[in-house]
Formats: sequence, C-alpha cells, structure tokens
Amino acid sequence: MDPLSMERAMVSNMIERTGKSIEQWIEIVKDNDFSKHGEVVKFLKQEHCLTHGYANLIARRSRDSS
Repeated sequence: MDPLSMERAMVSNMIERTGKSIEQWIEIVKDNDFSKHGEVVKFLKQEHCLTHGYANLIARRSRDSS
C-alpha cells in the first residue's frame, strides 16, 4: 500500500481506533501550545495512549491546518 492510501485508511479508521475524528484530534492539539512536532506526538502518545502512527498523522495534519 502506498503512503497516501495508508494515510487515507488511517483517517477513515480513526474514529473506530481512537474514539475521535481527525478534526476532533486537531482541535485537541490546537487547544495546547505546542511549538514542535515531537511535542505533539509525545503528548498524544502519553496523554491519550495513541499509537505512534496515529499520533504522527494527527501532529502532521494539525500543523498543515494552521
């Protein structure tokens, strides 16, 4: 599976796997004052028990939607 297809699959499975949509996760990230990608990933993994893949995707998407 190519990276774009994998990302689409993760986004479509996000509610089932994490309990929230990508838009909801982006709002959670934006409610905090993170300056670095790694800070977002660490927060999502530690505070919300997300896998690295989902945390990384959310961090990237939250930066892109700024």
